[in-house]
Amino acid sequence: MIRRALDWWSEHPQLADALLAAAACTFLLVEVPYSEHTIADPGRLPVTFWGDLLAYASLALRRTYPVQVLALVWALWFAGGRWDIWAEWNAAWSELSTPTALMLALYTAGRWTSSSLPVVFLAGTLLPALVTVTAGPVTAAPPDDLYVVSFVTCAAAWGLGRLRRSEAEAVARAAARAEESKAQAALAEQRMRIARELHDIVAHNVSAMVIQSSSAGVALLNDDRAAAGAAVEAIGHVGRTALAELRMLLGVLREGPAMPQPGIEAIGEMAEWLPLDVRLRVEGGPREVPPEVGRAAYRIVQEALTNTLKHAEKDAAAEVVLRYAADGLHIQVTDDGGGGAERGRGGAGGYGLIGIHERAEGLGGTASGAPLPEGGFRVEVWLPWG
Repeated sequence: MIRRALDWWSEHPQLADALLAAAACTFLLVEVPYSEHTIADPGRLPVTFWGDLLAYASLALRRTYPVQVLALVWALWFAGGRWDIWAEWNAAWSELSTPTALMLALYTAGRWTSSSLPVVFLAGTLLPALVTVTAGPVTAAPPDDLYVVSFVTCAAAWGLGRLRRSEAEAVARAAARAEESKAQAALAEQRMRIARELHDIVAHNVSAMVIQSSSAGVALLNDDRAAAGAAVEAIGHVGRTALAELRMLLGVLREGPAMPQPGIEAIGEMAEWLPLDVRLRVEGGPREVPPEVGRAAYRIVQEALTNTLKHAEKDAAAEVVLRYAADGLHIQVTDDGGGGAERGRGGAGGYGLIGIHERAEGLGGTASGAPLPEGGFRVEVWLPWG
């Protein structure tokens, strides 16, 4: 309850200060301290009462105009002649005299402004001592300490405000550093995501084009124009696909994630144009796939088949299994080619399996890849529905 009240006080400073000022002024009007008269007879009230009332009314603006409010309260305190702040506050603080308002104004100035002017008014609380020393006692009985304790009391109020300001600034700096760290982490993640997308697009399509160009060369040497024509057509299709995917990626970078990207429905078309015998099998009842899962599935299959192109023998075949289960999408890519041990170690400078792991883990899934005892390689991935 108290915590919620303090939070509300911090979140509504102007309203909170207005309520504080209204409560203090209401108390003054009801009690009329330092006088035997009541507000019903305003003409017989001392002038200092009106000064006290004005001082507390100005507290409604204490956080909006902290220096100006301090200047006004200090002037009313000095003109009122009740200079012994310690005695006034310690003996009769509940009467809400101007000295109490002055201490609150000094605290507010220390807390809510970085201006050096409040120090001038703090030093001004020693002015009664200077007046007493140079011109003699002005009040009936000046204190023995010549208002030094009053100055220390005011300095403590101002110092408490400065301490609270320093603490708040430290918290703000820590929050700013945390936000900056968060932004840097997000930027690093974005760079990693872009690098992963570029790797998948370029590595897959360039690998397919290189293999198809080799096939076209062999076909031309064997005077097999039909095979050469099919290889050249496949090169053109793969090249156009690569350009389209690069344009989509650049569109995402320029305009945000609204540009369409290939998803799970594009896996079949991708497999048709690869220089591999790829069989696609779907198990379970197809369901609506979340976009992020569909994009990840496409890239994972693409990367797994790219690894097959790079490491398996020329006549290798691959099988892609998409299994729709209650707990998520299960992906299995198996080939009967060679290079299994090398792929299991990640290859020389290769990032394919690493990228597959990162995509799966980014969605809370799992991924594994290992060579098969009878030859070939298998990649297994599980992606939760989200």
